[in-house]
Amino acid sequence: MKPAIDVDSLRSDHESEEQWEVRRAFMLEHKDNFDQEELITLAQLFTNIEFLGCRYPAETMKRVSKLAEKVSAKYRESRRNKLKRTFMQASDAAEQKAKRTFK
Repeated sequence: MKPAIDVDSLRSDHESEEQWEVRRAFMLEHKDNFDQEELITLAQLFTNIEFLGCRYPAETMKRVSKLAEKVSAKYRESRRNKLKRTFMQASDAAEQKAKRTFK
């Protein structure tokens, strides 16, 4: 019999509340399917992909994506109505400022 995983003891000091909640949800969903080390690794890969835009080999991306379907959908839904960043080229921003036309 596999020892129970205490997910709440696995929070990192550097994680924001939002990142921890998403990683915690992933680990809670899969804690019965993996040993602790693999679960921690998969959860970290997932949050690296979701929050930092990291990319991994195709097979890894496919596996993590499949495991994260429910958690990702729930997280993205919660973010739907939140403020989003908009990026533009500096030259466009300078032109808009000079002309006082903001989009």
